[in-house]
Amino acid sequence: MRIVCTGLLVCFLGAQFVAPAVADDKADAQAIVDKALKALGGEAKLAKFKAQTWNEKGTYYGMGEGLPFTGKYAIQFPDKFRMEIENVFTIVVDGDKGWMQGGGETKDLTKEQLAGQKQMLYGGWVSSLQTIKDKEFTLATQGEIKIDKDAALGVKVSRKGKPDVLLFFDKATGLLAKSEFPVLSDELKGKEVKQETFFSEYKEVDGVKIPMKVVIKREGKVFVEAQLQDVKPLDKVDPKLFAKP
Repeated sequence: MRIVCTGLLVCFLGAQFVAPAVADDKADAQAIVDKALKALGGEAKLAKFKAQTWNEKGTYYGMGEGLPFTGKYAIQFPDKFRMEIENVFTIVVDGDKGWMQGGGETKDLTKEQLAGQKQMLYGGWVSSLQTIKDKEFTLATQGEIKIDKDAALGVKVSRKGKPDVLLFFDKATGLLAKSEFPVLSDELKGKEVKQETFFSEYKEVDGVKIPMKVVIKREGKVFVEAQLQDVKPLDKVDPKLFAKP
């Protein structure tokens, strides 16, 4: 009887300690996100960035040798995206459909290509911080890491049916320094790989701080380096940009 009672007592005490610990962790994660939202300019100003357009100049390393590129982009979270790489190709995601144009022809994205683009779009949506306070998202702390020489605090963002997204915020400024989530690589024929995106050189645009330098790594190797230009917040992107020609 003493053994049974002891076991019940341990279980009871364990439950008493675990529940507050989980609640505290969630609160700690929320505090990190709240600091980040404030550092960006506040939730009210961030709400103006429901959609946006921007240009990029950078270097693509996905095929090995670095290739310079110039791109025009438009995004309307959570499910619309356009990437136009000058003199190379255009890729568009428009909800549950998408298309690609290049080499003088226009094709619908395959099921696999669309899935890959939507997975990257989801990771970008979470990284924007616009909706992760909604109840369908679960937040948990992810420890502290170093990015270059600066400390960053991690938050894991989970949602049913979606891959986890890890966000790391500069401990001093509160700004997002890195995101990490799985993507499907076209270069590796749809293989899932780890993508890390590093954000820096923040600049204020219409009251919101926007990272003007982005470095993307896949499996630890530099994939893209880019500088953002002409970032413009919009309430809604012109639907014509997503329409298949």
